[in-house]
Amino acid sequence: MRKPWYLVFLSLLILSLTLVGCGKQNQETVLKDLTNVKQNLQSYESKATMTVTANNSQQKYYIETWYQAPHYYRIALGNDPSQITQVIVRNDDGIFVVSPQLKKSFRFKGDWAENQGHVYLYHAALDRILTAQDKKFATGDGNVSFSMKMEPENPLVSTQRVTLKDNGYEPKQIALLDKDDKSIVSVDFTSFKTGVEFKKDAFTPESAMAMAQSGTQPVMAGAKDFGVIEPRYVPEGAKLLEPQETQSSVMLRYSGNDPFTIIESRPAAKDSNLHTGEIVDLWGTAAVMTGAEGETRTMQWFQDGVEFSLTGKMATDDMVRVAQSMLKADGK
Repeated sequence: MRKPWYLVFLSLLILSLTLVGCGKQNQETVLKDLTNVKQNLQSYESKATMTVTANNSQQKYYIETWYQAPHYYRIALGNDPSQITQVIVRNDDGIFVVSPQLKKSFRFKGDWAENQGHVYLYHAALDRILTAQDKKFATGDGNVSFSMKMEPENPLVSTQRVTLKDNGYEPKQIALLDKDDKSIVSVDFTSFKTGVEFKKDAFTPESAMAMAQSGTQPVMAGAKDFGVIEPRYVPEGAKLLEPQETQSSVMLRYSGNDPFTIIESRPAAKDSNLHTGEIVDLWGTAAVMTGAEGETRTMQWFQDGVEFSLTGKMATDDMVRVAQSMLKADGK
């Protein structure tokens, strides 16, 4: 017996609406899926290229990240896969910032991944999405994206945007945008895989030390072969006084409302345990900050085998901008 035409039409209409509903992703559905992804995430390995646009210049870095639940990670930063200049490692003993070329490391306690590491770490970015109170959801071009207020607050960056593939929710891009929605930092993922098995010692500072470029000799401590590296950015009113050079270091002193000093040198290899300091992300390398806001503080970081030490009573954002403007700068 043939069905009346209107029943056939109604069945086709219901089927078409069902297919359309299945193909369309909304925020509630995606957040539910991401909760499941996060809960079942045991390990992953990712590779990415980070582009930093600041101080009228653009720098590119290579990033390789390993993660093993519940809280182990290793973030390798460098110019390319064969030239890793800094590694951030987390294990049961704390957080280590390692400079393989200098055989130097610092140890911390704290939750750096939760506070700042969501630019590099996929699982931390998922946490940001799931916990952010005010977020904007968008779809298109085979992707889903969430835009959120930058946390912790940053004077240069107002928004963090996380873009995921809509099939499987693999990371595609994590971008930090200024108030005009222009990209300051863009982390573009080139590969991502889960279910990775790592060696027992994968998340130790010793294994990070071994990432020094093979075939090269360690940089000699005290060698002053890098010239004078000046910041491309200084706070308004700051003026460089006459640089002071010794056989092993350079000292730059700046006068102004908040005087500060920069010392550049090739340090001796040693391990340092700092429990009161904090890690400050310079986007491309990590700095070590000691001291309290409003008091004289010191920020240390490493670049191409050179140790930089910035000391003064400057605001944190000014210290970060001065340090960032010195990354990959040529000595005079």
